Order: sequence, then C-alpha cells, then structure tokens
Amino acid sequence: MAVMYVDDPEDKATWTTFWVKIWRRGVFPDPPANQGKEALAYLKETTTNLVEPFQSQIDWTPVEDGNAVCFIDEMKTWEPVGTLESHGGRVVLAGDAAHPMLVYRGQGFQHAIMDADNYVDALTKVRDGGEAKETVFAAYNEEMVERGGKAVVQSLQEAELSMDLESVNKMLMVRQGHGKST
Repeated sequence: MAVMYVDDPEDKATWTTFWVKIWRRGVFPDPPANQGKEALAYLKETTTNLVEPFQSQIDWTPVEDGNAVCFIDEMKTWEPVGTLESHGGRVVLAGDAAHPMLVYRGQGFQHAIMDADNYVDALTKVRDGGEAKETVFAAYNEEMVERGGKAVVQSLQEAELSMDLESVNKMLMVRQGHGKST
C-alpha cells in the first residue's frame, strides 16, 4: 500500500493510492475479470480481516467510482539454471529478463544493478584486457545464473513464509532486512 499523490492532505478522499494483494493460487476462486470494476469487486470480496491500515485502504477503494483502476495479474518468476548460451559473446541477459523474482526480498533492482555493473566490467575486460568475449560473457552468465537463481528461490521461499503469520518471523526480510542474498 502506498500513496502516489495527494491533492489535499486534510482530505483522504483526494489521495491517489495503490495497493497490491498477493495470494496463493487456489485459495480463492479465479477472478471473473482481470481488470475494471469486476476485478476490484472481486478483490474487495476476497480481502477481509486485514490489520489496519491495510483493511481500510481496501475498504475505502470505491468500486463504482470511475476513477478507481484495478488490474489482476500474475507475478511471473523462473529460476535461471544451467548454462546460458551467449552466442559467441553477442547475447546476454540481465535483470528481470534473466531472473524475475517476487518482491519479498526487495532484491530485484539490486540484482539488475549488479548485472549492469558486471556487464560493464565484462565489456571493459574485452576492450582493455584483450580477453575473448566468448570467455568473458560465459563467466558473466555463470555468475549471474548462480546469483540470480539463488535470489529467485529466496523470493519464492519468502513469499511462502509470508502467507502464514506463524512463519513470518522466519523470513530473511525479517531477520536480515534488505541485505544481500545469502
């Protein structure tokens, strides 16, 4: 839940906010629509008994208001595994193209920046060091797959732990915060 902008700080009706609801597939029936009023009504009907201010945020979102916008979408992840082919050092992946992950560790942007930094380092090695681009980018891919794959797995584990109040304290985010993937 977050506030995007505020017209009048004293009148919450003028605030534009957004919220995200995440749930396990199969917990609720499939939504009747993926966007619009039907999707918003579905989310409100299947979201009750949250702690404040989260429940109020959802309750205050007007279904019939033409200004309310709602989209239901799946968060996609995959774990990079094995060896990525760089086609002779001409193709590399970075960020979400290489290792899309859920938001639970706050690691996605960090890993995208690390990918970019490592990519620049690899380019520099080819340019200044005379190393073969095939070798340099094979090493880039190997490191990225190992690091990114670990972060994807951790984000999925964090998501699972977050679904149960009894296991929240086991989350890396709770125990370590936004630190590097362990």
